Amino acid sequence: MKIKIIGLGGIGSVLADQICRFVNYSINDFNVEIILIDGDEYEHKNYERQNFNSMGNKALTKQRELSLKFNGLNINYVSDYITKENISKNILNEDLVFMGVDNHKTRKLVSDYCKTLDNITLISGGNNYIDGNVQLYYRKDGVDLTPNLCAYHPEIDNPQDKSPIEMSCEELTVSEPQLLFTNLTAATIMCQVFYNIVIRKEIKYCEIYFDITSMKTDSKIRKVKVNN
Repeated sequence: MKIKIIGLGGIGSVLADQICRFVNYSINDFNVEIILIDGDEYEHKNYERQNFNSMGNKALTKQRELSLKFNGLNINYVSDYITKENISKNILNEDLVFMGVDNHKTRKLVSDYCKTLDNITLISGGNNYIDGNVQLYYRKDGVDLTPNLCAYHPEIDNPQDKSPIEMSCEELTVSEPQLLFTNLTAATIMCQVFYNIVIRKEIKYCEIYFDITSMKTDSKIRKVKVNN
């Protein structure tokens, strides 16, 4: 099993710790490689809602940190953003991919690429300040068993935002306000989806909405759309 974690920010920096802990102590009979992918840098302003222990490239920083904590795991890193040019090297058939990015452009790129693979598991989480959602895209033997990320989300299918590599330095320094507890909720639900699909071998819900102020989650069973 190869686990790829794309985005080591508010969601991914928390999720990476929990997935590594679970794999290290609960399913270490498997031959698991974990690869952390992010081209961004940790800064002091990130301490408010991200989990890291030093400045520098996010993927490299988390790889060093997690390798010390879980020295029985094979943890590697890629210090780049996902792009059209490198996606085929970073996402492979049979991978299990977590994605915690903050832009629809990258979500569409990854979702569309996963449609070209025979076997792939993609767990994507995103959030605003107090609410968010988690999506599961599962494809087996060339057949979609759950909808891709774009199927029910026109805002992902026709993204109006930019990917990180398209942004200027000034744009990269400006980020939408996010809340630590909302990031934690997204990461936790993504871990729960992982547990259900990998350990329980169960695919029931493919999208989960949550709101931390109402303290509710809403799980959706969605049909695969043909020709999407």
